[in-house]
Amino acid sequence: MSPLRFLGLVLAALFGAILLLVLAFNTYGREASWDAVFGSPDLGPYDFSVPSRTGKLNDSLACPADDCLKGIPDIETRRYDLPPAALFAVTEKVVRRLPGKVRVVGANPVNTRLRAIVFSPALRMPSTLSLMITPARGGGSFLYIYSRSQIGYYDLGRNTANVVALIAAIDAQLAATTPLAHAQPDQIGPAKPAPAKPAPAKPAPSK
Repeated sequence: MSPLRFLGLVLAALFGAILLLVLAFNTYGREASWDAVFGSPDLGPYDFSVPSRTGKLNDSLACPADDCLKGIPDIETRRYDLPPAALFAVTEKVVRRLPGKVRVVGANPVNTRLRAIVFSPALRMPSTLSLMITPARGGGSFLYIYSRSQIGYYDLGRNTANVVALIAAIDAQLAATTPLAHAQPDQIGPAKPAPAKPAPAKPAPSK
């Protein structure tokens, strides 16, 4: 077989695979097509006490400083000045508003853990997003997040983008709901001018 003919067969096979993929997407839908080929998009719960990584470039881990170091976290999360239950309520609301399509498959406000499937906006490729909230030493809460792709070796930064978007949305939600009583004076409104001091009394003229 000549090299030219071999190249033609390869291109024809590639075109056929793409055509079948497009037909499947149109017939069954994007999410159902991935499900039919790769199985359930839910990769199951994640154990943050023994953090592990996929070994591929298709996951992202975020946790507090000096914690879950065995998982080699990509992002460091801060301490939140809220009890775990309150932070969980905000986080669950934010997760449902992430870009793309989100399907929450496990939410437990008692142990403050949540798992959701996040589908990419265009191709609806699924990632499993797991999060945990724990009491922080000295008060407040710590946030742990892990996002991993079901398909592919490289995710083009999608899981890290999911984690960053989630943290940013949580911070924005908390900033928007902070009571004015806790804000600094210059955050409430323009400062009022100080009242004018009374002019000193003029001495009475001598007689």
